[in-house]
Formats: sequence, C-alpha cells, structure tokens
Amino acid sequence: MTGKNDMMGERITLCPLCEADAGAVADLEQTIFGMPWSQKTVADSIACAAETGSSEKVACAALGAFVDGVLSGYLFGAAVAGEGELHRIAVAPDFRQQKIGSALMEEFLRWVSRHGAGGTWLEVRAGNHAAIALYRKYGFLETGRRRHYYQNPTEDALMFVYH
Repeated sequence: MTGKNDMMGERITLCPLCEADAGAVADLEQTIFGMPWSQKTVADSIACAAETGSSEKVACAALGAFVDGVLSGYLFGAAVAGEGELHRIAVAPDFRQQKIGSALMEEFLRWVSRHGAGGTWLEVRAGNHAAIALYRKYGFLETGRRRHYYQNPTEDALMFVYH
C-alpha cells in the first residue's frame, strides 16, 4: 500500500504505518475522536498489519497519509473471512478538504479487493456528516442504526456496507 498523488500543490505519500508512527497516530486520536484509541491499541494495530501477509485468513491494514513528511491522516482496517472492515479513518484538522480521506479510502478499497473481500462494512457516528459523505461517494449504503452506540457524546452509529 504505497503511492504518491499530487494534491493542491503538495505531495501526499500513502504508506504502511510503522511502529515509530504510533505516538503521532495516538496524538491525533486524542484530537479527533471522543473515544480515542490508546497508544497500545494503535501500536497493536500497526503490529498486526506488519505481521500479516496476503495469504492470511485475517489481514490487517494500517495506512498512513503523509504530506511533506507530516502525518496528515491514517486508516486502520481488516480483511476477515471474505469481508472488509473499516475500523478507523481520520484526517488531521489542518489537512482536511485536501482529498486525503479520499486517497486513504481508495487505497483501502483496492487493498480489501486484493485480499478477496466481497464487501466492506463500517460504523460511523450519525452526526459525522463529512465521513458519511465520503462513504456515500464511494458507494457505501446505509444498512442500519445502533442507538446510543457511541459515548463522549452519546450518539447513534450508522452501519454502512460496500459491495
């Protein structure tokens, strides 16, 4: 999972996250999410991606987006039993509206396809309109709602699937 794209005069590099990125990702988690992952969870997710190969029944993805060497966004997901799972996608506030989320999503959808996923699912806060727009842009369809699923603040989760 690597690549470069020209965006608004800047260079974005997509590449697998490594152990050294865990602190920066955990810092962004604290900034972005009401229920942030701990640095240990981030590090474990990065390690899972580093340890799994294309022949595994469960493969993990840990993808970073870097602009001029600065972590600008990241994505965590998995391919399990023929299905993709998007666990986390985030773009740093200073880098939003620069197509970084789109670049991450496109690379992830290619990745799950290479891992034999017939579909991909995710959950998102009902009030996260930017993320919902991104998912719909890529053909995800809303399939359900989990009431009061999220905390900090309490909010419903919308469930989406992509085929």
